[in-house]
Amino acid sequence: MLRIAVVEDEKHCSDLLKEYIERYCRENEEEARVSFFSDGIDIASDYTAQYDIIFLDIMMRHMDGLKAAEYIRKKDKNVILAFVTGDARYAIKGYSVEALCFMLKPVSYSVFAKEFGRCVDKMKSGRGKYIVLNTEYGIDRIAIDKIVFIESQNHKMVINTTERSYCVYETMKSLEGKLPKMQFVRCNNCYLVNLDHVKGVHGEYVVIGSRELKISRSRRKSFLEQLETLFS
Repeated sequence: MLRIAVVEDEKHCSDLLKEYIERYCRENEEEARVSFFSDGIDIASDYTAQYDIIFLDIMMRHMDGLKAAEYIRKKDKNVILAFVTGDARYAIKGYSVEALCFMLKPVSYSVFAKEFGRCVDKMKSGRGKYIVLNTEYGIDRIAIDKIVFIESQNHKMVINTTERSYCVYETMKSLEGKLPKMQFVRCNNCYLVNLDHVKGVHGEYVVIGSRELKISRSRRKSFLEQLETLFS
């Protein structure tokens, strides 16, 4: 399922993009859920990292597409941005927010299909590199390689990353199911460890980041075997 947002203040342009997206999905056996916004401020004011691809017009009444993209990019490094506008002068500025493509109005279906295909390919190549979770901050897209370890604390899970910690109300088992099994291993019932961040094992403890976590007796053999397999 492709999660797409269209930010466009002209209804006929918004309707045309909707038609193009639906046509592309029919022709390429894709499924999409599309949300529509009529101004940059509408998507930026309460943005959460829940979209795969965002199509943005640039010239809009309250907040233009470039400003909205700058705000979005601060919160979401992974979403794919594509500009659709009537003014080619903004093309270079569009790439300052790492936009993948820039389409000039009026956009033909052939041009749209080619660029949309590029967006879909890039999005798919990046899938599996992050998980989307409901956290105390809202909906967050968390890069898997930045997760150091997950710990259980009083009926909640704390996801410790290289940048910050997130609190989620899920079970350890459900989080295990969303993460690569060969990369994330429990050292005891309360900790799920990203083996890529392990610095060493000192006696009964695994050294990870700035922490030392206890390896339980029942999990020690399997934990060390998977650690050895990953690093061999």
